Amino acid sequence: MESNEKSTVSKRIYVATIVLLICINCGTLYLLYTTSSQKTDVISQKTALEKDFKNLNDTLDLKKTEIQQYIGHSAELDKTIADNQMMMDKEKKEIAGLLHKGKLTTAELSKAKGMIAMYEASIADMTKQIGDLTAQNQALTNDNHDLASNLDQERVNTARLTDVNKGLSQKVEAGSLLQLAKVDVEAIKTRHNGKEVAVKRVKAADELKISFETGGNKVLDPGTVSLYVRIINPKGETIAVADQGSGTIPTADSPNPVQYTKKADIDWDQKSKKVVVYWNHNISDPGVYKVQVYQKGYVVGEGAVKLI
Repeated sequence: MESNEKSTVSKRIYVATIVLLICINCGTLYLLYTTSSQKTDVISQKTALEKDFKNLNDTLDLKKTEIQQYIGHSAELDKTIADNQMMMDKEKKEIAGLLHKGKLTTAELSKAKGMIAMYEASIADMTKQIGDLTAQNQALTNDNHDLASNLDQERVNTARLTDVNKGLSQKVEAGSLLQLAKVDVEAIKTRHNGKEVAVKRVKAADELKISFETGGNKVLDPGTVSLYVRIINPKGETIAVADQGSGTIPTADSPNPVQYTKKADIDWDQKSKKVVVYWNHNISDPGVYKVQVYQKGYVVGEGAVKLI
C-alpha cells in the first residue's frame, strides 16, 4: 500500500516537471520570436528611414542649387537662407550619425523619425521660400517689363514731339526767310561826274553792282538781319578777299561751310527794304558771274551777269 502511494507521487512530480519544462520552452520560444520580430521591425523601419533620408537629401541638394540664384538680392534674405541651410546641415549630420550605427534602439529609432520629420519640414520651408522668391522675382520682372514698355512708349512720344517741334521750328525758320523775287547784277563804270553806267565789257567794268528788294515779312523779328552775298567767277570759284569782309558761313543743306564774298547787314522793321552791294575786286575774266544771297544758311535769291 505504501509502495503504491510512493509511485503515484513520483508520477505526479514527473508530470509536473514535464509541464514546467514545456512552459519554459514555450516562454523562451515566445521571447525569441518577439525579440526577432522586434529586430526585424527595427531593421525594416531603419531601411525605410534611410530611403526617406536619401530622397530628402536629393531634394535638399536640388533646392540649394535653385536658391543660389537669389543670394545677393537682400542682406536679410541672405541671412534667412544661411540660417536655414546651417540648421538643415546640422540635422542632416545628426540623422546620418544615427542611421550609420549598426544597431538602433527603439528610442533612437523614434528620435531618428522625429528628426527626419523636422528635416522634411525644413526642406518644405526652404521650398516655400523659393516659391516666394520666384513670385517676387516674376513680379519684379513684370514691373521692369512694364517700366521698359512705358519708357519705350515715352521715347516714342518724345521722338514724335521732337519731330513735331522740329517740323514747327523748320516751318517758323522757313517762314522767317526773305523772298528775293529778283537779284539784279550789273557791271558798272563810274564817270567823273559820279554817274554810274552799265557796261558789258569786263575790261571797262569798275565793279559789280548787286541790288534787290527784300519784300515784307511779319514772321522775321525786327532787328539787324545779316545777308551774305556770294559772287562766283566764270571759273566756278567764289570771289573772296579776307580784308574786304569775305568769310565763311554754315549752310542748312550741307555739313560743309560755304565762302561768301561780302556781308550786308540791314535794319529790319518787317517792311520791304532796297539793298545795294558793290564789289570791285577780282573782276577780270570774261564770262558769267553768278550771285547768290544767303540768309541763315539758305539761298534766298540768285542773279547773274555775262561780261565779254
